[in-house]
Amino acid sequence: MLKSLPLAFKLTLALALTVVVAVGAVSLLANRSAARHFEDYFSTAMRPRLSILVPLLAEYYEAQGSWDGLDQVLIVQPMGGGMMGMGAQRGQGSMMSANAANLIVTDAKGRVIFDSAKLYIGRRLGPRVLERSQPIQIDGQIVGYVLAGAGPQEQAFSQRLNTSILWAGLLAGIVAIGLGLLLTRIVTQPLRAVRDAARRIGAGELSHRVPIMAHDEIGDVAQQFNEMAAALERDEELRRKMTADIAHELRTPLAVLRGQVEALEDGVFELSAENLAPIHDQVMLLGRLVDDLRDLALAEAGRLSLERADVALGGLVERVAAAYRSRAQEKAVTLITELQEPLPMVFADSQRLEQVLGNLLSNALRYTPSGGRVVVRAWADEQGATLAVQDSGVGIAPDDLPHVFERFYRADPSRSRADGGSGLGLAIVKQIVEAHGGQVEVQSLPEQGATFTVRLPVEKS
Repeated sequence: MLKSLPLAFKLTLALALTVVVAVGAVSLLANRSAARHFEDYFSTAMRPRLSILVPLLAEYYEAQGSWDGLDQVLIVQPMGGGMMGMGAQRGQGSMMSANAANLIVTDAKGRVIFDSAKLYIGRRLGPRVLERSQPIQIDGQIVGYVLAGAGPQEQAFSQRLNTSILWAGLLAGIVAIGLGLLLTRIVTQPLRAVRDAARRIGAGELSHRVPIMAHDEIGDVAQQFNEMAAALERDEELRRKMTADIAHELRTPLAVLRGQVEALEDGVFELSAENLAPIHDQVMLLGRLVDDLRDLALAEAGRLSLERADVALGGLVERVAAAYRSRAQEKAVTLITELQEPLPMVFADSQRLEQVLGNLLSNALRYTPSGGRVVVRAWADEQGATLAVQDSGVGIAPDDLPHVFERFYRADPSRSRADGGSGLGLAIVKQIVEAHGGQVEVQSLPEQGATFTVRLPVEKS
């Protein structure tokens, strides 16, 4: 049942129970402490008067040999009437009088044998009460105790004191609960704001943010919530952009395919290898796009399969560079490899690393003009193995650098895909490198080329 109640009610209920228990315990302890100290004070105040009565009681016990008949010879007068003793003749029932609110006499074992208020007759008093009493001794042997208890006026005073303590505790409890209600409302208000914001974001208002009302743990929750909402909004925007980009990337080859096929059907083009070549190129482009999308989706979902083994980094660089030298020669671009020996073995997926280096080389050759050069470097240090692909191409503008690893991002929106590439190569590079526990970064200046650096950890299986 409590699980379905609002948090504010739960906090208020918990606070109220805590206040009731705490104030009740304090009031009870204060009540008992006040009563005990009042008794001690009263006993101390009455001690001088009782000291006068002790010799008379001792004389009575010595004459009678017991406490029998004490209630017939002891008369208690109201407070302030003075104490008076009569003769105390041995063997005769001498009358004794004392001014006490409540006079109590016990035997040697603490059993009450006389009580002017007739409240404790026959009861045995505890050791602490007897400590406040005055002993009655005969020849050094204790035969009884005498003490004064509170009378009606003292009891009324004690009751008023206890009532005041209880009322003070009740008032303190009410004030504490009231302040607790206010505090609970203040504490839960930011949480209610987060709840309302979650509902609005769930309804599709991804631009909504929670106002940060404090700089405490709840404020941190609001800040984290806003960051989460911003990430959701960013991901949604990327999803929409990716959908639009995929549609755009598919539209161009599909339009070429449709045009070529319709021309062949209408007899505009003859069915020949030359006229089928554009169709084959566009089919291959669609295949690369689908493969890249699949690889990227698997990598982002953490499901990209890696068949790791010890890979000779130098041999891998030479193989990939050799595969791209013919393309470099077609563009009149010089492709150079600079390997720092000895290079370590890296525990990685050889085909995936070839895909990474191939994408970087393809990207570098695409943006390097004729007469330029592309350099592939590899070296190792304490941090691990490093690959770097440096070109002398057009470079990347500073505003575009943070986005080069995003899907379908193009620094020049007017550039077409006619020269190859799906727009996913660098995004795939980033995902594959991170799947190996490495990092990739880019440094570039406009018209001064770009350098892509891949750092991989050196691990053994």
